[in-house]
Amino acid sequence: MQAAVAEANDTQGILVSLAIAAWYMDFISKTIYAELLPDRKEFLHHPIVSSKRFIEVYKMHMAHTSQVYSEQRLKKAEDIEKRKQYRLERQRMAEEKGEEYVEDPRYYVGEDGVRRRRVKRWFGIWE
Repeated sequence: MQAAVAEANDTQGILVSLAIAAWYMDFISKTIYAELLPDRKEFLHHPIVSSKRFIEVYKMHMAHTSQVYSEQRLKKAEDIEKRKQYRLERQRMAEEKGEEYVEDPRYYVGEDGVRRRRVKRWFGIWE
C-alpha cells in the first residue's frame, strides 16, 4: 500500500516538474524581456536576487501582454461599430432613394457585428 502511495507521489512530482518546465520554456520563448532575465548561473550563485528579478520581469511581461490584448479588444470593438454604422448608412441610402432595403434571409449579423451565412438543417443535422 505504501509503495502505491509513494509511486503516486513520484508521478505527481514528475508531472508538476514537467508542467513547470514547459511553462518556463514557453515564457522564455514568448517574452520580449528575455535579455532582462537572469542567467541560469546567476540562479545558482544568487538565488534570492535572481528570483526577485525573474518575478519583476514576469510582471513586466504580463503588463505588456495585457496591454496588447486590451488594444486588440478595442480594435475589434471599433471594427464592430464601423460595420454597424456601414449597415445603417446603407439602409439610410436605400430609404433616401425610395428603395426597399431587404436583408438577405440566408445571412444574419452575429453578436460581433460580422455577417454570417445561416446554416441549413436537414432533420436536425448540419448540411
